[in-house]
Amino acid sequence: MKRNILATLFLLTALIVNAQKAPIKFGKVSKEEVEMTTYEPDTSAAAVVLCKYGRFSASDFKFTRIERIKILKKSGTKYAEFIFPGRENDTFRGRTYNLVDGEVVEDKLKRESIFKERVTERYFRYRVALPNVKEGSVIEVETSTVGLPTEWTFQRSIPVKHCELLLEESNYINYRKRMVGYEPIDHSDGKRFIARNVPAFKAEAYINSKENYITKFEFDLLSVNFPGYYESFTTSWEAVNDRLMESDYFGSTLKSGGGYLSDIVKEIEAQNLSPIDRAKAAFEAIKTVKWNNEIWIFTSGNLMSKPFKEKVGNSTDINFMLIHLLKKLDIEVYPVVISTRNNGMLNPFYPSYEKLNYTLVCAKIDDKNYLLDATEQELEFGMLPLRCLNHQGRIVTNQQGQWVDIIPSFRDYETVFYDLQLDENLTLEGEVNYSRTGYAAYDFRKKFKKYAGDEDYLVALESKHNGLIIKDFSIDNAEEISQPVRDKYEVELKNKVERINDMVMLNPFLLEKVNENPFKLEKREYPVDFAYCRTKYLVSNITIPDGYTISELPQAIRIVTPDKSVSVMIQHQQKFNKLMTVYKFNINKTMFLPDEYAQLKLIYEQIIKKHAEPVILKPISDAASL
Repeated sequence: MKRNILATLFLLTALIVNAQKAPIKFGKVSKEEVEMTTYEPDTSAAAVVLCKYGRFSASDFKFTRIERIKILKKSGTKYAEFIFPGRENDTFRGRTYNLVDGEVVEDKLKRESIFKERVTERYFRYRVALPNVKEGSVIEVETSTVGLPTEWTFQRSIPVKHCELLLEESNYINYRKRMVGYEPIDHSDGKRFIARNVPAFKAEAYINSKENYITKFEFDLLSVNFPGYYESFTTSWEAVNDRLMESDYFGSTLKSGGGYLSDIVKEIEAQNLSPIDRAKAAFEAIKTVKWNNEIWIFTSGNLMSKPFKEKVGNSTDINFMLIHLLKKLDIEVYPVVISTRNNGMLNPFYPSYEKLNYTLVCAKIDDKNYLLDATEQELEFGMLPLRCLNHQGRIVTNQQGQWVDIIPSFRDYETVFYDLQLDENLTLEGEVNYSRTGYAAYDFRKKFKKYAGDEDYLVALESKHNGLIIKDFSIDNAEEISQPVRDKYEVELKNKVERINDMVMLNPFLLEKVNENPFKLEKREYPVDFAYCRTKYLVSNITIPDGYTISELPQAIRIVTPDKSVSVMIQHQQKFNKLMTVYKFNINKTMFLPDEYAQLKLIYEQIIKKHAEPVILKPISDAASL
């Protein structure tokens, strides 16, 4: 009996020791893994995470992670490029394994393939690109950093076979761990967390960021307490506010003088403008500084005179210039810190310093808050780019700061007017006119700006629509951002009308026909976020040729949700030899919850069905004999 008890204890001890063993070791890739051709639980996967393991060591306060990925398809090679948040002296190892003449051959990560950029005073961003990656490769990366990571993801946009995290207990570090996402963790004992066979996160249209919904832990360091040393960090949002105001590249820059703007101040003051018009003039003046596309919560230096003189700066540089100028013009103004849309939302109940990555401007004029971003020429006063539409931000002040809602004050509004004539050869000719305001105008201006010229733009437009020939083109208000963009086209449309025996099938939606439903999932567990409200309005007037009459018109449709958040109207009518079609689609709220998804998906299905229904024309003699 005693021998049996000892044997049982030995077995239990062995099991516990084995349970604590790391599930992966860097450099130990099997031939079977390299020969693997498909992942059975998800045969559509372009790649699969074979194993991901992270361990925080309480003895040296280092966090080490290893990730091994199998590339199953050519499209999966993009997963060989990694982005890691980390600290200044992080270390990296990486290898690519390929099968050559039946043998496993490895290529090592080179130093020149590791790129480093600063994010905050303490944190950096590393970009790592592994070599010689192709379909069939196995890749792995090992990283080591001091302290805890800012997050640990159990789920990715590719399936994860095994993911494990070990957090050894430490008496010196106090942190907060917050779980996000819907997929369950298979094992958790407070320090070891294991997830197995995690499905790929299926991102669909109109999602603000997958970072809000993938299964992961987010970490925030609360305090460090070594013998003789104590430092407090993000214990509250008020503490985050204080840290920002104490930063050399935030609070100190904010308090610095705006003497470099004296000439602009004089020009604006000389015009004797109202407060709102002074603010608009300041906004336009700062937009002459070019944004270098760098998103950063901090300024690039202590003084803004240098980037202003060079006419280029990061996002916070530019918006701090606007703050300085508005202050000089006696406008009450504050910085607003946010997390951009792709970075995930801020949580009022989980203060996070590391989550902040962008600064806006809040101007208070006549008891109204105007949120501003001066980084892009195409932005109107009070309009924020899509990346900034992320629900809430924090006003930073010398006091405690406060929350501010980010509510778009513009909608996407596009009107289309067709005035076309159908000839006997089934070719449509005439005019197509567009009028765009709000985000529709903003998007058009940004896209149009990327083309080398009008000819380049027209070639791209004709390539997009088969059978479209543009004979002439004009655009009004391309640069006048306070006015609607109006673009007009003299067109010829071929291959858009079909003849079947004596019937002519005409679809009046033409270039605006909706063919694809953006919502494809059976069930969506995260909200639909349109970012801003939208209106599409189409009026199609088509003159039919002599000798033909309209034999059949599709039935009209009108849909209005009970809360009037979505409305659709489609109707057709004939007047003499003209066919008139009117289509109006309104989305009047920005966020739809998961339980509203089925209804939203069904509305799009009905739109697609109605857009596919043709108007049927017949020769007058045939119609008369019916």
